Amino acid sequence: MKNIDKQQKRKKTPLIKINITKKAEKQIIFLLKKSKKNIGVQIKIKKTGCAGFKYVLAMAKKIDSSECVLTEKKIKFFIPVQWTSIINNTTIDFLAIGLNSSFTFQNQNHISTCGCGESFNI
Repeated sequence: MKNIDKQQKRKKTPLIKINITKKAEKQIIFLLKKSKKNIGVQIKIKKTGCAGFKYVLAMAKKIDSSECVLTEKKIKFFIPVQWTSIINNTTIDFLAIGLNSSFTFQNQNHISTCGCGESFNI
């Protein structure tokens, strides 16, 4: 996997892949440029919702030693090692419908999702 950072290889963390649509890439770059302190995007999984889990994206300002670093389309993603197998092969998209906009996640590792699409089960 050519997109794995040298730092990730040194840590011997799992090799993973994230797919990003052009719309998601554009929105993430827009958000990263809002502050010079932003160095990338943290992707976490939080226990919540009716199906059990949901994705949480946040702008990263520093690297946590317990996260692996993945660069995809010139965007650095910081992912806690315990979630790498679940996040592997996730496709991130960005949808804007009327006044509402959000990132969406498609992942074959999900067993089920809730009716509103906010959470998933693994």
